[in-house]
Amino acid sequence: MKISLNWLREFVDLPDDPQTLGRKVTSVGLAVDLLESKGGDTLYEFDITTNRPDCLNHLGMAREVGAIYGSTVRKPVFEVKEADEDTANVFSIDIADPDLCGRYCGRYIEGVRIGPSPEWLQKRLESIGQRSINNVADVTNFVMMELGQPLHAFDADTLHHQQIIVRRADVDERITTLDGQQRTLNPSILVIADADRPVAIAGVMGGAETEISNKTANVLLESAYFFPAGIRKTARSLSMSTEASYRYERGGDIELARYACDRAAALIQQVAGGRIYRGAIDVYPAPHQPVVASLRRHRIEEFLGAPVPDDVVDRIFQRLGFQPARTPEGWTVTVPSYRVDVGDEEDLLEEVARHHGFDNFPATLPPFAGSGSGKPYDQEERQLRNDLSAFGYSETYGLSFTDETTEARFGHAEKPVRLLNPMSEDWTLLRSSLVSGILQAVEWNMHRGRRDLQLYELGKVYREGSEKRMLVLAATGMLLQKSVHENPREAGFYDIKGDVEAILRAFDVSGTTTRENLPKYYHPGRSARLGGFAVAGEIHPDYTPAMKPHQRICLAEIDVDEILKSRLRHEAKPVLKYPSIRRDLSLLLERGVEYAAIRNTIADAGIAELVRFEPFDRLDKGPFPDSKYSLSVSLIYQSPERTLTDNEVESLDRRILELLEQRLGAQLRK
Repeated sequence: MKISLNWLREFVDLPDDPQTLGRKVTSVGLAVDLLESKGGDTLYEFDITTNRPDCLNHLGMAREVGAIYGSTVRKPVFEVKEADEDTANVFSIDIADPDLCGRYCGRYIEGVRIGPSPEWLQKRLESIGQRSINNVADVTNFVMMELGQPLHAFDADTLHHQQIIVRRADVDERITTLDGQQRTLNPSILVIADADRPVAIAGVMGGAETEISNKTANVLLESAYFFPAGIRKTARSLSMSTEASYRYERGGDIELARYACDRAAALIQQVAGGRIYRGAIDVYPAPHQPVVASLRRHRIEEFLGAPVPDDVVDRIFQRLGFQPARTPEGWTVTVPSYRVDVGDEEDLLEEVARHHGFDNFPATLPPFAGSGSGKPYDQEERQLRNDLSAFGYSETYGLSFTDETTEARFGHAEKPVRLLNPMSEDWTLLRSSLVSGILQAVEWNMHRGRRDLQLYELGKVYREGSEKRMLVLAATGMLLQKSVHENPREAGFYDIKGDVEAILRAFDVSGTTTRENLPKYYHPGRSARLGGFAVAGEIHPDYTPAMKPHQRICLAEIDVDEILKSRLRHEAKPVLKYPSIRRDLSLLLERGVEYAAIRNTIADAGIAELVRFEPFDRLDKGPFPDSKYSLSVSLIYQSPERTLTDNEVESLDRRILELLEQRLGAQLRK
């Protein structure tokens, strides 16, 4: 929001220089993003948060400045010179849907002369980046920037039967808006209509058929209050954003509508001539009831960390335009209609903190007097994050939303969850996989020169009727850089598979490794499914063309909910006092035989004394046929009752070899 210092001075006295003023306004929560000098004026670019629509204008900003300096705020002074004819005898206004429109004011001005605006008006608008259109349109924009109330001027002679009806649009009703676009409407959209057709999309944009032109002689001036939710929905559904909708979406001052209408009418008469008919039509179905909030004295110290004198609290509220009244416990405060963000005690505490000064409160945390407990599996998730940090991974956070194309490439849901009111065309679905998000993080880093990455995200995925916690890992680039001590090593399939296996072991979960039912975006020869809990492998190059990685990208997906539910609870066992015996077997196998089959066969031997076995060497070429390969496996035997003899161990070796030969055709390599 751009604010002109010269314009601001019309409302409030400013004792400080522009830079000091900017710092002080920033200190109360209205950050100055830009300050520049232009044509004898100083312009501020303010970052106005969505809960402060009252500051999207010069009068509202003057109230904040006045509260800072204790200066009196001056509202515009004007006179509405009315003719003898009554507006109500010329036009009628009806609100058919008061749940969407809370107030509608109209004034009729006869005999205006459309032309360029006077120089002072053009310069005032151009100083804050507004383009001059004509004298009547410029007045409506001027008043919006001055008071914060959007207005619209109709060519009154183009309105059928001198009627204004504020109603919902009919199904497939159409209107051509001021930007020349024909738009199809629906009953969720509020329109301003005459007796026959819509003439404006309420709170967003007027219609082309009733706009002010050089032929306009008579004007109907609109000043209304539309409820924010309806305007927000309309603007999103039509993909429209205007200065008016920007303000209406955030909430306005319902009590300002009549005052702004009179102000604009007086200015139009000043710059375009004409006769203002007597009285404004003011349809106000449910007049505003002021909000009254309570503030307890002891909550100031509890919530903010230090007490504030009562006189200071009174002064802050009075400067902000509130009406405080002392009570034995603290204050009851009547909130002005333009402060739509204030409704309860916490909001009043925020006002005290802002204007007393955040630096006047010590950096302490409020005391905790309640009780609580952690969420299910909180401890386990902390352990998981600690383990991943130890493995060298950094955590990322991705959006829960995705689009149709991305979901089709990486999603796991047959029927994805569709958002009823998406914020963007790119965010129409809830994600059913974390893969696209982690790949976006990898791409973002690669484009900025960071190509050696280990990232993870622990978050929820969504399917129709359910949600679950998933973990995704991504590793790419060098795990070890070249040095005088070590050779470089690039992240590969076995690295990320090993990380997944370490996670499963940490949670006492085990399962067989297969290559069945792998997602389509994994490389078929460099990926595997680890039990029913995880998938790990290299992503297929066809799924990363936009990234142009020129290096392998390894992924892993782990069903966190499943491993937490399936983990075993092992009992502590004493350390065995009898020695273990290790035997190494070098097996000769056909190239199609995978280690998973070997492992399952050894396990099926059912040898209680075999406490551990694992591969430790592989030869693809050697003194054996090319159709075979050699795999060396270590077997660890140990008995809890006695020391095993060599004969017993040799018998167990033969038992395992015979089973491997029967099932897999394995031979002992000589």
